[in-house]
Order: sequence, then C-alpha cells, then structure tokens
Amino acid sequence: MTSTQCAVQSCKISVFNKPPGVTFHPCPTSSEIRNRWLNALKHKCIQLDWSKSRICSKHFETKYFDSSRKLRPNAVPTIFSSNIKQPIHKVFSPKSRIERLLGKKSQTEILQDIQSSMKKLREPSNLDNIINDQVKFRGEVSNEAQLWLIVKKQEHLNKRLQAINLQNMKQIELLQNSVQQYKKRSTDSNSETHKYIVKCLQEKLSTLEEQIEILTAIESR
Repeated sequence: MTSTQCAVQSCKISVFNKPPGVTFHPCPTSSEIRNRWLNALKHKCIQLDWSKSRICSKHFETKYFDSSRKLRPNAVPTIFSSNIKQPIHKVFSPKSRIERLLGKKSQTEILQDIQSSMKKLREPSNLDNIINDQVKFRGEVSNEAQLWLIVKKQEHLNKRLQAINLQNMKQIELLQNSVQQYKKRSTDSNSETHKYIVKCLQEKLSTLEEQIEILTAIESR
C-alpha cells in the first residue's frame, strides 16, 4: 500500500480524493503502540509497512485528537467500515400512523365515527352500586364500562362548554351594542374618555371571542 492511500483495505480515501478535514498519519515508532496497532489492524490491511503506510483520520476516535487536530501519541485506529454507525431509519409507531389516517378525515366524519361507536356502548348494570361519590368505579370493571363512564363525563363536559359558549356569545352581543351606543352618544370624536371606553370594550370583546374559539376547539374533540 502506497503512502498516498489509506492502508485500511476497505477504505478508499487517498491524498487525491480525501474530504476536507481528513488527515493522514504514519505508523507509530513506539513498540508498545505498534503492537496495539497490529491488534487493531489485524485482517484490516493487506500489508502494513511501518515506514511508508499511512492511516487516515477517519479511523480514529475524536478523543485521540488534541485541540489542534493533532493525533495523540497513544492513538490507536478503532473505527472501520464494520463498526461505523449506519443511518437510523425512522420507524413510524402505530400512534403516528393513526394520526396520519385521522388527518385525512374531515371533522364531520370523525364525529360521526365517534357517535356511531358511542351508540354501541352499553350502560353497566347496577350503576348506583358500582360508582362512588367521586364518579369513579368502586372496584374492577370491564373496559367497556370504563369507556362508557369516560364518554358520559365527556358528554357532561361538552354541555357545560356549550352553556359557557352561549353566555359568551350573549356578552359579545351586549358589548357590541354598548360600543355602538357609546359611538352614537359621543359628540366629541377626539374625546379621550370616549376612546378609553371604546378601547376597553373592544379588548373585552376580543378576549371573549378568543375564549369562544378555545371552547369550540375543545368541544369538537
């Protein structure tokens, strides 16, 4: 193997095609380090000429280089094609696949699927005896019973959200009317008091509209 090419048989790097940052390093002169090189390079090189062979920096771990990228005296080549890390292929989990499939459905289709599934759930027998005051089951129950209770809680929560949403809509309507009334009553368009009142009402209106958007998003889940 010439001094212009890396002595490792599986390595194709030479001084003519080396990537930026790759350096070539001669064999060590210390007999102790040479023995370690021989063990590391066994079956990795066709021939190893201590005076001419060179090993490129691709085969040395970063710990063997100092801050100036100079090879340390105790460096031993340990990285070869068989133990170079291969790229990790992304594996989609079942959850990711479900998310992708649901993303292709419209909101209406998803709601219809949920409603259809809910109709198939049966109310547990002896309901008053198996549910405590914290609306939890007293003992072990079937998965279907647990799912039924979750659905009931969600239905109750949706009703609450709908009521809050309706109240906010009414407040928005009142605020909109108030803004219009203040605008009509004001005789001085440059009045600081008028501007301040209108600004406060508009901020309150904006806050309520944001709350409605959040509640609507939660309700649609």
